[in-house]
Amino acid sequence: MKYLILVGLMVVGLCHTAYAKIAKSERVLLVISELDSGGAPELEPLYTILERLTQVSVQGILSKHYSEVRIINNEKATLENFKLNVREFADNENIGAIDVILSLHGRPNELLFADKAWDVEDMKNEFLSANSYAERDLVSKMKKKLRIMYNMSCFGSSHNPSFYRMGFDVSTGSKNINANSEVEFVPTLLAWKNGFAFKHAFSFSNNPLMLFIADGPVRRKGRKEDTTLKTTNSKKLFYGFTQTKITTDPREVY
Repeated sequence: MKYLILVGLMVVGLCHTAYAKIAKSERVLLVISELDSGGAPELEPLYTILERLTQVSVQGILSKHYSEVRIINNEKATLENFKLNVREFADNENIGAIDVILSLHGRPNELLFADKAWDVEDMKNEFLSANSYAERDLVSKMKKKLRIMYNMSCFGSSHNPSFYRMGFDVSTGSKNINANSEVEFVPTLLAWKNGFAFKHAFSFSNNPLMLFIADGPVRRKGRKEDTTLKTTNSKKLFYGFTQTKITTDPREVY
């Protein structure tokens, strides 16, 4: 009888752990944004919109759903500042989930931070570098707390595996040139804050009809002017645990 009671208590405990949720007070959002330099001149008007859209929309939609929303932009949007801010959050015992929105220029397997262009594998190695026991412990904490990476950069899908190996539970990015953020960003943030799973939060824009509406004019302009715009493909590809929600505890994702 005692054995059955013990087993029952263990099952209840396991069920409780499996369905534990992370509270607003335990989650933070970091936004890294720099589009003023390094982009294609043909898309300069879009970049201007994106810079404003990113900051205003994030604050307006998500600020009440995170304990802190921190925006690092312009010349401060360096890999070093990205790493330092994430490690600061990771070292805070009150924080259990770190989400990131990245709005940078991108190329296949490369991201353009404010200071320099980084190969994403070199970025990952720099991000996880540790020269002491204390640093190794901090990196371990960080990898347990990193949760979603919403990468708005062009060719973001080529960056997904590196972000996953950095510790993010799930990462998403566009197949080629990303040109649909003006119709994707706000609906995605609204769906995310309302409890949609990460992949499902993109359902409004990541479908053939909406992708055709957003990408079609840019592709046609590219063919007409014979530029790289003809490779536009904003379709988001996902890597990792796509069912992550705003309440999901990343320490329980395996």
